[in-house]
Amino acid sequence: MPPAWAQYDIAGWWSGKGTYFQGDFVTGEWTSLQARGKKVSYLYISQGPTSNTGIAYFLIWDDASQDYLLEVYNLFIKNNVLVLFVPTVFDLTTPTTDFPSGPPAGATIVLRPIGSATTVTSMSGYYTEYDMETTASPETFVRMGPVLFTPVLVSQVPQLAKNKLPAP
Repeated sequence: MPPAWAQYDIAGWWSGKGTYFQGDFVTGEWTSLQARGKKVSYLYISQGPTSNTGIAYFLIWDDASQDYLLEVYNLFIKNNVLVLFVPTVFDLTTPTTDFPSGPPAGATIVLRPIGSATTVTSMSGYYTEYDMETTASPETFVRMGPVLFTPVLVSQVPQLAKNKLPAP
């Protein structure tokens, strides 16, 4: 049953499991990133109890740095659809022939809350990110995949992940 009013009560920590596929725009190679076990992703949602907007912090485990990568999203909720988005931005400092306004980057997570009319027990959806910037990151890539979020107690969130969030 899709949650009715519960969709507005999703603030807090969520753990996310999934398999993300990452493609490199330069080499054309694809890799698989497992978000399971100790490499699970985390999502922290900051939102008022009756608000349809907010901020979400998505943390993805990175094997290379042995740390979480932080992505900050805007949140919008309407009719049992949650959209987390990073609007497309352009790196104006590095225009190219392909991108006269600079290379683009952006991200979206679309989620469907699952549960009862009063409680969201999980959120299922799809994650996509693309980054063609040349100055903000060393690679140009696309990352995508299905994700399933479930509520998690703050005590079960690794301190390394908690440390990535801005202080309240």
